[in-house]
Formats: sequence, C-alpha cells, structure tokens
Amino acid sequence: MLKPQPYTHVRLIEDKERIARFEVRVSTFIEYDENPGRRAISGKPSRDEALKIAQEMAKAAKVKAG
Repeated sequence: MLKPQPYTHVRLIEDKERIARFEVRVSTFIEYDENPGRRAISGKPSRDEALKIAQEMAKAAKVKAG
C-alpha cells in the first residue's frame, strides 16, 4: 500500500484594493487519522506524527525563504 504524501494547493489571488498585484498562496496539507484501526489500513500518520512532519516542512520553508 502506498503511504499518503503531503499535497499542495496553489491559489492565485488578484488584489486591486491598494496596488494592482497578484498574491500566490501555496498551502501544503498533511492528512492524519486519530483512529488506530483506520490508520493501520490508510497508512496516514497520527496527529502527533503529522505535526512533526509539518514542523519540519515549516522549518525547511523558513530556511529557504531566508
């Protein structure tokens, strides 16, 4: 069974209020499952494991952004 991976959603938002510009919003989602029985079948991490993955991804993004 394939292990679920984080997935990314990208939105392009036009802002005409102050300055004519576009905002690119990138969101990464990490699904988790708190039910151990379902988790054994789905392969999704627990909430705590998903939080650790998210924190590692946030640290890496912060380093990359400067």
